[in-house]
Amino acid sequence: MTPPASPNTNSSMNTTPNPTYPPPVRLGPLMGRYFGLQLVVNMANGGAATYLLPLWLQELDADSKVAHYGIVGTLAATCAIIAQPLWGGLSDRTRGRWGRRAPWIAAGAGGIGCCIALLGASSIFPLIVAAACGVQICYSMFSAPLTAIVADRTPVERRGVMSALGGAGAYLGVLGGVLVVSMFASRVQLGFLACAAFVVVAGVPLGIGLKRDSRLLPREPKRPVREALQSFWVSPRRYPDFAWVFVARLVLITGFWGIYSFLLYLAQDYCGLSVEEAARVYPLLSAVLMAAILVSIVPGGWISDRLGRRKIVVMVASGLIGASVIVPLLSPTIPALALSLAIAGVGFGAYLSVDQALMTQVLPSVADSGKQLGILNIAQAGGQVLAPGVAAGVIGLVGYRGLYVFAGVMALAAIALVAPIKSVR
Repeated sequence: MTPPASPNTNSSMNTTPNPTYPPPVRLGPLMGRYFGLQLVVNMANGGAATYLLPLWLQELDADSKVAHYGIVGTLAATCAIIAQPLWGGLSDRTRGRWGRRAPWIAAGAGGIGCCIALLGASSIFPLIVAAACGVQICYSMFSAPLTAIVADRTPVERRGVMSALGGAGAYLGVLGGVLVVSMFASRVQLGFLACAAFVVVAGVPLGIGLKRDSRLLPREPKRPVREALQSFWVSPRRYPDFAWVFVARLVLITGFWGIYSFLLYLAQDYCGLSVEEAARVYPLLSAVLMAAILVSIVPGGWISDRLGRRKIVVMVASGLIGASVIVPLLSPTIPALALSLAIAGVGFGAYLSVDQALMTQVLPSVADSGKQLGILNIAQAGGQVLAPGVAAGVIGLVGYRGLYVFAGVMALAAIALVAPIKSVR
């Protein structure tokens, strides 16, 4: 790999004042657009992927719903893993009057809408798989450049709050989307169309609005194609903290999202509700999780910024997520499910508020921030979309109780993986 512009072996990139980077910006409007984009796009994507898609698969073939959902998740995850760093790298190299981030963000939001509409129009399983993969490719086009804006435009001492706003927007969007689309439980195809229309009408203009900031961003220097491709590899030996953050996020998200992605089926097959009862309870369980995330997400980022520490918040938050699985293991009931989600939500909110800030402080190079954050975002996007496939495999082997054990082990593993990070406190 070509030596990067600014190594992070002693975190000099993240702690040494630099009068020219990030460029000065009014953080208030930028934070508003950043939060709004995360909220809008994840409302549409979350409502379609976590609520409508399981219902659609169940409606088409109830006997194969778990296996089909796992296959869709695994293949879509593969697409996300490939697409995240590619879109981030392309945004690093983009030049034009709109800057390097805004064109990809706006185009990704539009593409998500088109693929969600196709998902609702597909009644053949291979077409559903293709549409779901398209959603994840376009979501990567949206999310990789958007996440890079935190590193591009936000001072290190404000990244905890910026990260908290982004995480709040993303997960409030997912959970809010579930609440909204629950009214389409008996009209799933119409729900897909509503999600598609919403993300195009609201998301694309917000993405275009970022062009005023993105024109000021520094650009990646031009490189030969071979050298550019080689730069997608970040050596774990040279940049161990980058590797630790990547793996820790991947395992935690995979475990936590494995439970949430199967929440509808957990209510039915683990707690004994009928299909109709589960469809009614699911939005309420999502609301519990949303409220718990709200309690901790902004305070977590603020506390982290005030203390100047990231690792301890991430580790405590991961511990709460791990502890949350004990309740439903002891009692397979809806109240226990709700209590577990409340505990996990408090932990996950604090985790979201700080983890992205931690990511921006372990990047090997400022100039390649879009590409490198795209690589790190594989851990989140890939973990979210990989979770259904992994969870389906766990359920097939050891049942739903085993899924909770798996999620708890993954949370404990995330704590162990964050501990060795040295360049960030």
